[in-house]
Amino acid sequence: GRSHYPNRTLWYDLCTAFGLWVCDEANLETQGLMGMMQDALLVEDQAWAHAYLERMTRMVLRDRNHPCVILWSLGNESCCGPNIDAMADWTRANDPTRPIQYESCGGGKATDIICPMYPSVEKLIAL
Repeated sequence: GRSHYPNRTLWYDLCTAFGLWVCDEANLETQGLMGMMQDALLVEDQAWAHAYLERMTRMVLRDRNHPCVILWSLGNESCCGPNIDAMADWTRANDPTRPIQYESCGGGKATDIICPMYPSVEKLIAL
């Protein structure tokens, strides 16, 4: 199962019971800024660093004991920069057992999995 925010813990219990795998995604999405060409604004702003990191730490600490969670996602369409990198660094230090995925960094250091969203056929062939 996947959504763009952490789910109720009952969902994780059901997923574990029925053998479903979960990509647990932090409640982070800033694509509304894309239309204003400001999508990198928050990810590079130190004033937002705690807010970014807190979204990840709360989720990982809450869900890390659910066997159905097989990987972490740093969020959805929120650009890439120091605040995302800090989320990835904290997560790796606190749960080295699961990979991290983040589609917005295009294979940068914040992701263990290259997971382009809406790639063209040509891009898929090149991968």
